[in-house]
Amino acid sequence: MSTRRYDPEAARDDILDAAERLFATKGFDGVSTASIAKEAGVSQSQIHYHFDTKRKLWDKVFERRFMDYFAAQSSLLDDREVEDMTRMRNSITSYFRFCENNPDYLSLLGRAQLDAAQGGEGEQAKEMGEALMRKGSEVIAAAQTAGTIRDDVRPDFVIVGFLSLVAHWFTGGRLVMGEAGHENPEQHDREYLGFIVKVYLRGSAP
Repeated sequence: MSTRRYDPEAARDDILDAAERLFATKGFDGVSTASIAKEAGVSQSQIHYHFDTKRKLWDKVFERRFMDYFAAQSSLLDDREVEDMTRMRNSITSYFRFCENNPDYLSLLGRAQLDAAQGGEGEQAKEMGEALMRKGSEVIAAAQTAGTIRDDVRPDFVIVGFLSLVAHWFTGGRLVMGEAGHENPEQHDREYLGFIVKVYLRGSAP
């Protein structure tokens, strides 16, 4: 065993990384603390030391992964110096890049919905998500009042719509494209992001 394992913070990160991979593929009920410990190269006692229970570890996996996105998206929404349509473009792009750079996140989210009896994605991540939805809806409603975004659509539907378009691309869109989607995935990601932005900005214009 590497001496790195004696670093508490390194061991904690290894546990979170291993738990994220396993939870994303097997869900909460399909993963044991023993399997997480084996994947992370640590003892089960270290998992209990750092996280107490599997439920708390599950929550912390979501919280850690979502926290940076929450901070970035909140900053974008709070920037009133940026024109409304540009803010919408930046917000869509931020979520797209988040999903692109965290391929296990949407699988985790899907597992959380299937494992709703276990509490979904955890209170902290849920609260952050709800806070972003409220803030985003307020920004869109203000833009509608100002006449920069069409006012015949619900603000929360605007948000749910682009979240769904992005999520679908990373969970099924590439597969639908078949071999073409695997030839140059980075190029296809850029093109699909451009498509979402173009459709949303034009469709949201008053």
